[in-house]
Amino acid sequence: MPQHTYHSAEKFILSREFFGMKLGLENIRSFLKSLDNPQEKYKTIHIAGTNGKGSTAAMLASVLQSQGYKTGLFTSPHLISFRERMKVDGVKIPKRSLVAFVDRHRKELSKRKLSFFELCAAMAFEHFARSKVDIAVIETGLGGRLDATNVLSPILTLTTSISLDHVEILGNTITKIAKEKAGIIKPSCPHLIGFLPEQAEKIMRAKCRQQKTKFAKLYKSNIIPHKDALTFGYQSKTLQIKNISPALIGTHQLQNAALTVKASEILKTQGLKISNKSIKLGIEKASWAARFQIKEYKSKPTHIFDVSHNVKGVESFVDSFKLKFPNKKAYILTGFVKRK
Repeated sequence: MPQHTYHSAEKFILSREFFGMKLGLENIRSFLKSLDNPQEKYKTIHIAGTNGKGSTAAMLASVLQSQGYKTGLFTSPHLISFRERMKVDGVKIPKRSLVAFVDRHRKELSKRKLSFFELCAAMAFEHFARSKVDIAVIETGLGGRLDATNVLSPILTLTTSISLDHVEILGNTITKIAKEKAGIIKPSCPHLIGFLPEQAEKIMRAKCRQQKTKFAKLYKSNIIPHKDALTFGYQSKTLQIKNISPALIGTHQLQNAALTVKASEILKTQGLKISNKSIKLGIEKASWAARFQIKEYKSKPTHIFDVSHNVKGVESFVDSFKLKFPNKKAYILTGFVKRK
């Protein structure tokens, strides 16, 4: 018999925030071992970055689904429902699965004092294993080196971008932040970067040399401009795709989409079958709420929802607005947590 209702199970999960943020892997590794390491039962892709990691993760998961792979997606934070954080083929974790996880493990979770995010990661990893996914795309929560998700043995790691954010935890310089995010780089696992500052790229290259793994990057020459500024083509020595129009709107999303194409290209060298059609289709149908999300209403002004939370994110929002709505004015309603 279930011990919890959905409400009481969710309340228990959210109560783990009382234990604050824990940077370190010993606790999560120990708990996952007691679950027979569910994160080792399927292929994984691990994504870090200051901005763009959620959008890139969503697009890459969509590409893999379009190819026919049963795909898990772990992201944070959630917008409305906690269950958004872990999805299989775009479907949120069922309430019954969430309740069952808490029923099975509450005693251990309490005993080990797992933090909120450690619990989230463990729940996602087990849910994906029980769902028998082929592959899971995993977004880091914060940083990389000591993030609870950094227990994976992935087939590809990515760093989307690096700029100043969470400086009170990750450090107050690009170099310090890059060193933390480079912590996801593993031996014999290719690492792909987007457009990073020069000092950050140097750190990524050095880390790849140290780990004896392949370093790859997205080049501006990979992106072919289109007369429609929100459409692009992709070209490299081994791949060419024309007229990709990402479902996610924004000039910054063109870079995230191009990074998704590059990642797909690398995944093919890792043994995955991914067609050009699946790449294009996945990017053009990807769904990721509140990323320059436009809502039209009959009797009200157009609304745009966006979760920009740092300087680079806000700059991208402004650029995208000017491009999508030239010569238009807008009222802006915004809110920030205190440290922002």
